[in-house]
Formats: sequence, C-alpha cells, structure tokens
Amino acid sequence: MDITAFKAFLSRLDSSKRVIIQAHDFPDHDAVSAAFGLSHLLEQFGFESELIYNGYIDRISLQNMIQSLDIPIKHASTIELTEDDKIITVDGCIGEKNVTDMPGLEVAVLDHHQVTAPDYVWYSDIRPWYGATASMIGEYFDALKIDMPSQIATALMIGLSIDTAHLTRGFCQADIHAFAKFQSLANTDQVNRICRNELTFAELNFFSQLLDVLQVEGLIGFAMLPQGCPKNMLGVLSDFILSVHEVDVAIAATVQGDAIQLSLRSESEHTNAGKLVRRVLNEKEIGFGGGHKHMAGGIVTSPPPELLKHPEQLFELFKAHIPQEASFI
Repeated sequence: MDITAFKAFLSRLDSSKRVIIQAHDFPDHDAVSAAFGLSHLLEQFGFESELIYNGYIDRISLQNMIQSLDIPIKHASTIELTEDDKIITVDGCIGEKNVTDMPGLEVAVLDHHQVTAPDYVWYSDIRPWYGATASMIGEYFDALKIDMPSQIATALMIGLSIDTAHLTRGFCQADIHAFAKFQSLANTDQVNRICRNELTFAELNFFSQLLDVLQVEGLIGFAMLPQGCPKNMLGVLSDFILSVHEVDVAIAATVQGDAIQLSLRSESEHTNAGKLVRRVLNEKEIGFGGGHKHMAGGIVTSPPPELLKHPEQLFELFKAHIPQEASFI
C-alpha cells in the first residue's frame, strides 16, 4: 500500500470540519468494523468523524458487536448532513447501488469489492483480492505505526472472520497476516461469543421454510423464501445451502415489496458468483448485483409478474448460465 498517498489525502482534509465515514447500505460486520477502525486512525490525526449507514441492521450478531464494543455508528437519518461534509466510504463505493448518495462530497473509497471509484475522489484504495476491508484497515495501523486498541482489534477480527467464513472463503495471505495481528490483540472470548451467536430463536423458522422450498439440481441449490425473509438473513441461508455436500452453487432469494433479493455462494471452480449474478441480471435488464468469486448478492428490481408468480423461472435463468462459467474465473 502507498501510505504516502494516504498521508497526502489527510493533508487535504480540514481538521476543523467533521469527516463522515459511510458504510454500505444494510451494513455487515466487515463494513462496521472497518469504519470503526478508520475512525480511530483519523482521530490520531486530529479529525472528528461520524460513522453512518443507511438501511437497517437486522443481524443479532452485528447488533451485539456494536453494543458490546460501543461502536458509535448511527443511521444517516439521525444526523444532519451538509454539503460541506467530506465523506469516506468503506466496504463500498459511491456510485454502486448499495451506497446511498448522501449530502456532502465523497472524497475517498476504501473497499475490497470489484468497484471503480469516481474520478473526483481524492483518494481510493480498492483491493478486490482481499477477503475483507478489515484486513486493509489493519495494514493502515501498521503502516502508520499506530497502536491498535483491543476494542478495535476485536471488531476487525469479527469483521474478517465473518466475511471470509472464518478464513475458508475468498481470503489471501494478507488476510491471514491481519487475522494473526488481530488475534494477538483482541478479546477472543468476545470474538467467539459474537461469531457463535448468529441467530435468534425466531430466525430458526427461516431454516424450516428453506427446507420446504429448497430445490437441488445437479450441483445447484435454489430456494425462494417466503416474503418477509430479511435481506441479511439470505446470506446465512445461502451459506447453509452450500454446506450441503451435493451443492457447489447456492442461490437464496426472497420477494421484498416489488423486488426480489438474491444471495449467491459458490465453491465451484467453474462458477464465479459475482460475475454470474451480474451476467444474469444485466443481460436480462431486470436488476443489478455483484460480489466476489465465492459470494455475491443482487436484486431483481423489475421482475415480470410471471416471475413473481413462478419463482422457478428465476432458477432457470441462473441454470442456463452456470454450465458456461468456466471462462469467468
């Protein structure tokens, strides 16, 4: 990483004005922990920051992480943003569908997804080969020679662990190095407790619903959950589908209002989940999506009426592309 470029970016910021650190909409553990870590770094250089998100937080483990570590993240609607605010997006990028355009100027992007930062930002650090933005934040601490508090390390370790399925999905050597650093400083009892307690009793009902609708054809598992399944719960359910021995590609979906939310997982060397969801939704011009080789998400924004009535048609759209994915890797 070019720490000189980051320092040059900091020199352009006005320490008398607040900085807004914006996580992607409906944030996950990685987004929140990375925002938390970055806020501490900025504080060491005299910058006041606000952590914000749009959407909602519905995962009990993320709620527990925020509460137990006193992470001061707020919904964007609860603070008054102005055009004078300078915004840094973490684990997301302005211009992407999962990052709401807020009042203020977006000046930096720190992300591990396959995105392109707008030309007007002052600084961007995008590393899609990393398993988590948390790992990138850990490197900033090292490069700037700033001690990492245990509270920050605990959050970053949780973010990295959950985004990479405990270093079993989409990680690189840098993530392993970051994990070792976080582990040496974190409250591992707290990490384990938060990572283990992922579900509420009420959410167990979604697994029952999943088993009722799960279809497996070839090595593909597909489930259209009843309306009302939370967006972030889809990721848990697609992970569960992928844990089935006979499944290499998992697709979980649910109707949300007039749209269909999607979560994909892949452990097939021939199927890149991120490219698959983009190809299906973009080609049919019915929505958008993206992600990584092993996990992705999407939304069908304009589903034809027959698609809502007959969700098996959505399965057919994906099946038609999966056998042709070898060239995507």
